[in-house]
Amino acid sequence: MTLFQAPPHEHLSLGKHLTAERQTEEFVNGKGVVTRWERTRRNNHWLDALYNACAAGHYVGARLLGDQSAPIKRTRTLKQIAEEKQDTRHWFDDQRWQEMMNRTLGR
Repeated sequence: MTLFQAPPHEHLSLGKHLTAERQTEEFVNGKGVVTRWERTRRNNHWLDALYNACAAGHYVGARLLGDQSAPIKRTRTLKQIAEEKQDTRHWFDDQRWQEMMNRTLGR
């Protein structure tokens, strides 16, 4: 990660948020080695926001320069998803639903 050039105290809050948790591993009988994250500071909101932003960027195809590990997958637009949904059947059985509603309403 590259931060803009500034006096060190301007990035101190971000640094504290990004280092607010540390990974620990311990052996638990019956489970083996269990990885846990221990909170070292209370404020880690920017760590969570940065992680979620990176995950969202990766989902839509953003990659680091020089990262050729995986081809970029084209994502669908909301319009394409809506059109596909109209073409498919509902996730429930329409006929069974109508029969149940008729019985419930006494029709």
